[in-house]
Amino acid sequence: MTEYLLIIFAAITASFLFTYLTIPPIVRISNEKHLFDVPNSRKLNKTVVPTLGGVSIFIGICLGSTLFMGNLQFTELRYIFAALLMLFFIGLKDDILIISASKKLLVQMAAAAILVGLGNVQITSLSNLFYFNQINIWLSAPLSFLTLLFIINAMNLIDGIDGLASGISIFVSGVLGLWFFMTGHFEYAILSFAVSGSLLAFLRFNLWGGVNKVFMGDTGSLILGGILGILVIKFVSFNVTAPALFKVQNAPAFALALFIVPVTDTLRVFIIRLSQKRSPFSPDMNHVHHLLIQSGMKHIQASAFLVLYTGFFVSFNLATAAYLSSTVSFVLLLCMSFGAIGLLKRRTEQIKSKRDRQIKITRKILSTGIALHEDPFRFTEAKKKIYQN
Repeated sequence: MTEYLLIIFAAITASFLFTYLTIPPIVRISNEKHLFDVPNSRKLNKTVVPTLGGVSIFIGICLGSTLFMGNLQFTELRYIFAALLMLFFIGLKDDILIISASKKLLVQMAAAAILVGLGNVQITSLSNLFYFNQINIWLSAPLSFLTLLFIINAMNLIDGIDGLASGISIFVSGVLGLWFFMTGHFEYAILSFAVSGSLLAFLRFNLWGGVNKVFMGDTGSLILGGILGILVIKFVSFNVTAPALFKVQNAPAFALALFIVPVTDTLRVFIIRLSQKRSPFSPDMNHVHHLLIQSGMKHIQASAFLVLYTGFFVSFNLATAAYLSSTVSFVLLLCMSFGAIGLLKRRTEQIKSKRDRQIKITRKILSTGIALHEDPFRFTEAKKKIYQN
């Protein structure tokens, strides 16, 4: 156990260093070749920022994990990296040239098919979720395939503000990595912690990069979606035979709690877009992180809030697992999250309405020629009259 602890520490360190050292030159190349994320009406960044941070993340994860696998049996690794390479190149092409959602989806489907068909990334049990326990290949294969596709796209969709996708991914990979380590699945523990180490380095440049500030782009978010999808599916499968001390009750609900932000946000925006007769992949400003920014939060505050939000749902699931069935827990988590986002949207609309009214009142007062610094009394009286009207 001590030996693997040292290996994991080495994997985290190596993945961190590889990502940390490769981001500055990638930013320099992006600047020279004008590979920017250009601000527009639906983006929250105000300046041009390089979008190839996902390249460094991929380098860090690959090298940080493969260098320290040693003699561990990890036959699925070849298929995992084959699928990740496909996601890497389609993400890179989209970051540089912009491609259609349908082409991205086709590559994602091919990658998911490799993972399910050849890599044995399959959900084998639903732990009595909706009264399903052990499931056969005819249900396991399509369910695993759709789960991978959903998580890949969900992680891609929440990557809208600084630190959000990386922050949630660090939390998820850290939790699952710890569980894999405690249950003896050291190969997946190493992969999980390599993800965490790489993202910690990226987060430093994404939040406090200065001239080296960088976004992960589709390259990074698609890779993260693929890896996290693999990790959570393997967790649900391994949990069936896990030692009693580390076995997680209501494993599917626990997995949902880990992904509560991307899952509920993606379902919500898809429903909104379809109700407006638009493509579910068409961009807009209806994501939960947009609501938080509109309410007055800064990027780092909104991202921290949503990571803590995830932590709350994970803690709630663990605390109530002994008292709720898998189905009740799963449905309750979804209802709680949708309800919380509904309240958030209502609060945001109230803040926006109040802010708009304040701006309107200030403009009316200024149009009268009364300045606050010249005549505070008249300014206040004018404000009262406008409020009364």
